[in-house]
Amino acid sequence: MKQSLIASLERTICCRARSRSLRPGDALRLFDKLLRQPRPRPGSATAFNHLLAAVARGSNDGAARAVSLFGRMAGAGAAVPDACTYSNLIASCCHAGRVDLAFSPLATALKAGLRLAANSFTPLLRGLCRERRVAEAVDVARRMMPELGCAPDAFSHSAVLKGLCDDGRSLEALQLLRTLARNRDEIGVVAYTIVIGGLFKEDKVEEAVKLFDEMRNQGVSPNVMTYFSVIDKLCKVGSVDKAKGVLQWMVAEGVAPNCTVYTSLINGYAISGQWKGAVMMFKEMIGKGIKPHVITYNSLIRALCKHRKCSEARKVFDYLIKSGEKTDVTTYGILLHGYAFHGSLADVQNILEMMLRNGIAPNEYVFASLLFAYAVHGSADEAMLVLTDMRKQGFSLNVVHYGTIINVLCKAGRMEDAMSQFNQMIHEGVHPNCMAYAFLVQGFCTCGNWKKAKELVFDMIQGGVHPEAKRFTLVIRNLCSEGRLEESQKLFNLFVSVGGKPDIVMYGTLIDGYCLSRKMEEAMALFDAFISSGFKPNSVIYGALINGYFKIGRIDDALTLFREMLSKEIKPTVISYGIILDGLFKAGRTTAALEQYHKMIDSGVKLDSIIYNTILGGLCKNNFAGQALVIFQELLSMNFHLEILTYYIMIDGLLRAGKRKEAKDVFAAISTNGLEPDAGIYRLMITALIEDGLLEEADELFLSMENNGHAADSRMLNDIVRISLEKGEVLKAGTYLLKIDEKNFSLHSSTTQALVSLFSDGKHEEQKKLLPEKYHYLAKTE
Repeated sequence: MKQSLIASLERTICCRARSRSLRPGDALRLFDKLLRQPRPRPGSATAFNHLLAAVARGSNDGAARAVSLFGRMAGAGAAVPDACTYSNLIASCCHAGRVDLAFSPLATALKAGLRLAANSFTPLLRGLCRERRVAEAVDVARRMMPELGCAPDAFSHSAVLKGLCDDGRSLEALQLLRTLARNRDEIGVVAYTIVIGGLFKEDKVEEAVKLFDEMRNQGVSPNVMTYFSVIDKLCKVGSVDKAKGVLQWMVAEGVAPNCTVYTSLINGYAISGQWKGAVMMFKEMIGKGIKPHVITYNSLIRALCKHRKCSEARKVFDYLIKSGEKTDVTTYGILLHGYAFHGSLADVQNILEMMLRNGIAPNEYVFASLLFAYAVHGSADEAMLVLTDMRKQGFSLNVVHYGTIINVLCKAGRMEDAMSQFNQMIHEGVHPNCMAYAFLVQGFCTCGNWKKAKELVFDMIQGGVHPEAKRFTLVIRNLCSEGRLEESQKLFNLFVSVGGKPDIVMYGTLIDGYCLSRKMEEAMALFDAFISSGFKPNSVIYGALINGYFKIGRIDDALTLFREMLSKEIKPTVISYGIILDGLFKAGRTTAALEQYHKMIDSGVKLDSIIYNTILGGLCKNNFAGQALVIFQELLSMNFHLEILTYYIMIDGLLRAGKRKEAKDVFAAISTNGLEPDAGIYRLMITALIEDGLLEEADELFLSMENNGHAADSRMLNDIVRISLEKGEVLKAGTYLLKIDEKNFSLHSSTTQALVSLFSDGKHEEQKKLLPEKYHYLAKTE
């Protein structure tokens, strides 16, 4: 009867353990009940093992209680502890964070002559690593376990490798992994994934990728987590093309990429500025039937908005809505911010209304985006209302919010309101930063109130706000763009006087301002002060000075500065060379410009399309269209990526030089090289055909232009009418005058003059009926 009761009690304990309904409190009561049962001899330890494990999972002192219960069990002789008992006890102690208690049952088991399996040591290894006792864990795995005849398994190795990686010792983990691989120890995909992840975490990208290749060469197939780890890190470091290659391997190996993998790639393409790649990944994902998460949508929408593709972002947003995926305020906020940043106020309001209709309350990010949108649009009153709404909603306004409203008020010339907001900010305990002061200083400078601007700078210093060169440089740049060089110089001097340290950018900004205003004496005086302050000029500052001298026609001075720049071993940038070439061509020094061009090629400088446009345009304007054509053909033969502007420059130059056939060849080359003519190029070709009397061909080209989606603008139609009149083609002129009327364009003065001139001699009186009636008054002879 007693044995039957014990057996029933043990079955109950085992069933509850399997059903996971054995709570620590129940385990304590059942332990006492089971221990009180008299036994003729020690029984099975299975039930006790379950009870000890349940107690250990309890409160913080659960592990200590389990050790105490184990002592009572062993002391009472109720059951013979087996390897499972000791393993569970070791695991329980480790899981409870009491690694120190785990060594006691381990020692007892060894003294009892029990042979523990590798899985008994794994919790101990993990526990030691969690406590950053990695060296001890390595010693247990590499020395103790083999000495006890217990070969570490893949889980044991993974525990140690993870401990090393978590401790920032991924290279040691890599060395250990390779040693294990050479010794043909039991390691698997998890171990490789751990070490690859550890290397990536320490930015050891090259080593991680190399290990990934080694893993595959060893015949260990990566799992989805391994692939994700590699793809995600490669995307984050900008190697998105390599990440795409890993995805292709993944698919080829039969491992199905999931939503997380594709989201990483979408983010990677977005970070690298390849929004088309992000869209491609999204479409591929949809095509494979993988449902995007809202995070995926957010990543793609953010990428498109960042690259001014808000209309495409809206399409993705609409697709998200139709998919039934739950949207949140983050998604709306991203799209709204995109529209706000690019000044599309109507779309901002549309998205906001949609968000409110769907019951989604704006958060601080949305309000900040609204504030920014109105500020960009110059809508100061609406921006003020947003601040009011933020206060009503309980949001705390920060210095960025106040800075935005102060900036828009300053730009509107509402300096009294700007100061009111500034004072309100201080009253609310928000400490103004340098940016807020800079907006006000610029506003008062623009309004001509230098006294107040100066006063604010001193207030800033007294308030403990450090004058940042970056912020004041922006103010100086804006003042220079408005032609306020006197205020710019005063602000520069004031910045220095209050302890600010102008950097090379600030000096360069003011120097460039003087150069653009053709005040070279002031620019050179500031340049000398710049040198005296210990700064070393760069190619940007030299470029500004050289450009300034070219603008006022002092070519030799510009070239002298360029030679000085080279003598100081300051390597010219492509922009520097562009300034030199443009200046030489404009001065008519074509031979010198060509010499400089060849020097650039010899120096190995990589020329871009802007430089080539400068060269080709300069040659054409200086009557060297033939030389320009030679260079252009060389570029075509090299498959150099040419812009449509390059073709315009060449066609315009060749037509002006009377090289009609060559211009037609260049025009034909546009479509051959995968481009489409723009309206400007069509205008050049159509007017040239009319001048040559090829009226039918001109009409065909005009029709082709419209079929290709290019609408004629006012300049094109006026040019066609004017040239037709000059050639005496009154019927042709009348046809295109009708088109001018249809588009509500006005006649240019040159077109009107051509009409008057044609009929002033009275010889074409009969042809005036070929013109629309509204223009007949211009055909009346005096």
